[in-house]
Amino acid sequence: MKGSHLDNIEIQATHFEKVSCFLKEIGIDYYVTDEDFDSFLKGIKIENGRLKINPKNLICIGDILHEAGHIACIPLDLRLSANDDISKSLGEEYTCEMGVIAWSVAAAHHLDIPLSEVFHKEAYKGDAEWLLEQYTSKNYIGLPLLQWMGLTAFEDELVEDKILPFPKMLRWTRI
Repeated sequence: MKGSHLDNIEIQATHFEKVSCFLKEIGIDYYVTDEDFDSFLKGIKIENGRLKINPKNLICIGDILHEAGHIACIPLDLRLSANDDISKSLGEEYTCEMGVIAWSVAAAHHLDIPLSEVFHKEAYKGDAEWLLEQYTSKNYIGLPLLQWMGLTAFEDELVEDKILPFPKMLRWTRI
């Protein structure tokens, strides 16, 4: 991956394999291409509810998790209408950016991928370091959105139903 702060090609390949298997497992469709294309995030684009990935242009594996999070947070019946700029293809109410960030963190934990891959220095318009600090200190910005979507548990469910807290998820995609 071009520009990734991971120097070890084997680690990059392992992370990519983990993410690929995870996306298949949770039902998020993607395909890999060597085609160059314009997109909001280098090397990855949402097209009709699918991820289009060019690994040679990708900055970090966390960007795949972020864009997959956008698809996961869209109701199932609208997913195929999602394109790179979700606010234009579906409407601002479906961007759920803070929930998507929390989803990406949960996915990174689940896959044992460092949060530095989600919050790399080119990410989040200069707020990546601050976001990394917040999530590392368990200040889970965006968690209420995931709870509202039914993807992770509310506090009262944790004790009552013996459910594990965030970053554990009840499910990975909205119904």
